[in-house]
Amino acid sequence: MTAPSAIAIRTATSADWHAIAALLAASNLPLEGAQEHVAHFIVGEQHGRVVAAAGLEPYGDAALLRSVVVDSALRGQGIGALLQHELAQRAVAQGIHRLVLLTTTAAAFFAKRGFRTITRDAAPATMLASREFQGVCPASATVMLKDLLPVAVLGAGPVGLAAAAHLLERGLTPLVLEAGATAAANLVSYGHVRLFSPWRYNIDKAAQTLLEAAGWRSPDPEALPTADELVQHYLQPLAALPAIASALKLRHRVTAMTRLGTDKVKTRGREHAPFVIRAMTPNGEHTFLASGVIDATGTWNQPNPLGADGLPAQGEQAAREQITYGMPDVAGAARARYAGRSVLVVGSGHSAAGVLLALAQLAGEAPATRIAWAIRGTSFERIFGGGANDGLQARGELGTRLKALMDSGRLELHTGLRIQSIERHGSKLRVNGQPGSKPVDGIDEIIAATGARPDLSLARELRVHNDPWLESTSALAPLIDPNEHNCGTVRPHGHAELAHPEPRYYAVGAKSYGRAPNFLMTTGYEQVRSVVAALAGDFAAADNVQLELPETGVCHIGIAGGESGAAACCVKPVAASGCCGGPAPVETDACCVLDATAKAQGKAGCGCA
Repeated sequence: MTAPSAIAIRTATSADWHAIAALLAASNLPLEGAQEHVAHFIVGEQHGRVVAAAGLEPYGDAALLRSVVVDSALRGQGIGALLQHELAQRAVAQGIHRLVLLTTTAAAFFAKRGFRTITRDAAPATMLASREFQGVCPASATVMLKDLLPVAVLGAGPVGLAAAAHLLERGLTPLVLEAGATAAANLVSYGHVRLFSPWRYNIDKAAQTLLEAAGWRSPDPEALPTADELVQHYLQPLAALPAIASALKLRHRVTAMTRLGTDKVKTRGREHAPFVIRAMTPNGEHTFLASGVIDATGTWNQPNPLGADGLPAQGEQAAREQITYGMPDVAGAARARYAGRSVLVVGSGHSAAGVLLALAQLAGEAPATRIAWAIRGTSFERIFGGGANDGLQARGELGTRLKALMDSGRLELHTGLRIQSIERHGSKLRVNGQPGSKPVDGIDEIIAATGARPDLSLARELRVHNDPWLESTSALAPLIDPNEHNCGTVRPHGHAELAHPEPRYYAVGAKSYGRAPNFLMTTGYEQVRSVVAALAGDFAAADNVQLELPETGVCHIGIAGGESGAAACCVKPVAASGCCGGPAPVETDACCVLDATAKAQGKAGCGCA
């Protein structure tokens, strides 16, 4: 931020008091208590004359912002905003983390500059004894607070960058810490995957506003991008915008978080203590301070193990060189690893389906390629989904193509395989299920498309309340339980459902869903809009959560995969009481609730598949 023409800003001295007092008096601002804090004022000079001033009254790690005044002939030129910016920078350098002000007429003005309204008793106790609080300003004055420390955003994926855009829109300062060497590093790792959802669901509105202001043009809203195209045409341009690029720190892997000067047990003063964030950086370990944390680290780097009991199967670690987790580019960059080999794909979600179809393409070019597919259940109805009736054509086609591949006999099927151990026999692997089940022999490579889980260790020293089953927040768990919901039946939710006992800490995006596989990128965008509004103190906007989705939901192949498929035979699962009673429980071999009930009664099923 640069000063208007011929305006010079400097620290005030006692000799400036008369000029400051004249400015205050001309603007009907109080003089009481100001002179004794003149050493904490700054002034703006033009042609040797003081034409603007602003001051602070420090109270520990907080300060009272008072007396921001500009000569009436020079107003409207941004001088007042410049003074506030300079004063804030000096305050941070002095160890001040919060600014408080009292205003009777300018609440809307300050709200646009990152201040939020607070109750009078929420101000620091020592500040409440100041002259401004004790009568200089009327009791009806609005009390506002601005955190001078940035809001830390952990992760520079789609949801993390959207959070940064919303923070900027609210006048707040983001600090984006990304473990990878580039923004959206996880998406880059499966850039070959084409998403189910068209562009219109993949672009955040606040991010779009920032991009369009810089001349960016949105892709065709109905086109289906690959993950790589999403990065190249949207996320990289967003990360390159000066306002975001200046806040983005790459190769910064967050390792832990806590509150400054306190541990998990201490309560007194906790709410106002800054967050301490430890990160490994290219220059070693570094500590950052933040006023809030938006954890968008996702789950992609914590894949679920192959073991059916949630732990790595016996021998899984020893066989790691022959196991790939996620969605390798089997027909492209990783072709040499899989061509002509015996490959076992484990999983029953969209990730597994995409890998199997790509392997079939590879086998057409390299006929010696053996494709084995293992799932825990015995039914394929949930996996194949709604076909031509699916609300999203690409997702429906995936199930249809997978069914055709299975019917062709080109897949070696292993149903009901609940993996217990992996044994090495020479260069080959044997995958064993529960006692009595047939093992899968002669495997060269395993692709584990079994979903992912969050890393909860980062917040160990924070007060979090996670659901014991899903590892999402407790309030969100009933809304996303995959035993009751797929991606299309999860109702909109925001800051209230994402909040933890730790004030101003939120996990968002895929991480907010814990182990539930039904997360949607567009849901993440609405999450961060609501969360940022709450951090800014605009709870009316934060509570007004809205989200429009196709009736069948908008899942994609890459990061929503897991053991549970997302589409049921009834392709309009608007609610659990839908035409087929809603999606079937995850552990049943059924396409919907009515199908599960019918089979439990010894019948063939509901008949809707």
